[in-house]
Amino acid sequence: AARVENVRSRDEIGDLSKRINVMAGELGERLELMKFVSHETMTAIQAQGGEKISRGGERRAVTMLFSDIRGYTAFSETVSPEEVIEVLNRYFEVQSAIVERHGGDIDKFVGDELMAMFTGEDKELRATRCAVEIARGLAESMGAQKGQVLEVGIGIASGDAVLGAMGARGRMDYTVLGATVNLAARLCSQAEPGQVLLEAATDR
Repeated sequence: AARVENVRSRDEIGDLSKRINVMAGELGERLELMKFVSHETMTAIQAQGGEKISRGGERRAVTMLFSDIRGYTAFSETVSPEEVIEVLNRYFEVQSAIVERHGGDIDKFVGDELMAMFTGEDKELRATRCAVEIARGLAESMGAQKGQVLEVGIGIASGDAVLGAMGARGRMDYTVLGATVNLAARLCSQAEPGQVLLEAATDR
């Protein structure tokens, strides 16, 4: 955003420059805040047209993808917290780019876990291709960290879920909940390093 510099007059032009600078600062803050929420969250907020978002949700057909780093706990105990964060960010950066390339939406990061949602046409195929690319891409681009190779286990499940604002009136989380989400998380926890586990509704 552009700012107006070196305007010293006290007339309307000076007032206008101050307003423009304030607006530029607010725009910058909004752009930064957008990095902390999912695309679905932003879409829901924009759809309200300035009105408050009410708690509750709608049923949607989704494919959920969970990716979890294997060997993370052991790795995190051998290096400094700063190094752990650096490695996590690098892993998430690679995975995020792949998810976006396949039309997925990252719902959240939880510790060393990534949770992504796919909706729309060919969501199962896109999520599956995304998972395979993540498993391969991380192995190729990240390699060994401190003498260890950190791989991911991935779980994918398809079905109905509830998407919407959950939480307290003053602090909500726009997220997706339901049995499909839970199944994808369980499959992820059971996956071996570098393995992608699909449930029947996705593997067709």
